[in-house]
Amino acid sequence: MKGLACLLAGVAACSLAIAEEDIASRMINKETNGTWHFQPDKPKAKVIKAPVPGDHAFRVKATKSRNPWDVQASSPIAGAINEGDVIMLNYFARAEVPAEGGSSLTARIQLAAAPYSSVLDMTSKISGEWQSYCAFRVASASIADNKSNVSIHLATADQVIDLGPVLVFNFGKGYDTNKLKFCDG
Repeated sequence: MKGLACLLAGVAACSLAIAEEDIASRMINKETNGTWHFQPDKPKAKVIKAPVPGDHAFRVKATKSRNPWDVQASSPIAGAINEGDVIMLNYFARAEVPAEGGSSLTARIQLAAAPYSSVLDMTSKISGEWQSYCAFRVASASIADNKSNVSIHLATADQVIDLGPVLVFNFGKGYDTNKLKFCDG
């Protein structure tokens, strides 16, 4: 199970410290880690075969807009997050048709409704190859069960993005973040 947990996390450089733990038990979006909802829903995202855990991904075409969230992907999180918890976000993506000058996306763990306050923000340059994008933070606020989601803002440029599974982990308060340095994105 420990090896499977590292595979699920999509982290090729799992350190011995983290490999000794069953991090799959820390996942707080187990039921929804292959689920993405897209706004707006036209044009519809296409399901594609992909070399990622689960063997499929979603392809979405985005057009640059005044607000980067005008086109977004979101995935619900069932578990609670408490202020001070160490949380980790890991998602798979690639730019099928990159933006001129390269694609860059912001991913957030946030309240699923207004005011959409975030407890983790990460911005990543998205390559044309499948990669795992990962970050951890200490949560700055608490969010109750079923009240948060992962949101990725796609309207940063004209681009076509493929999104694979998304994994969210809660390691609790006081977790040794040195064990997560492989994922400091």
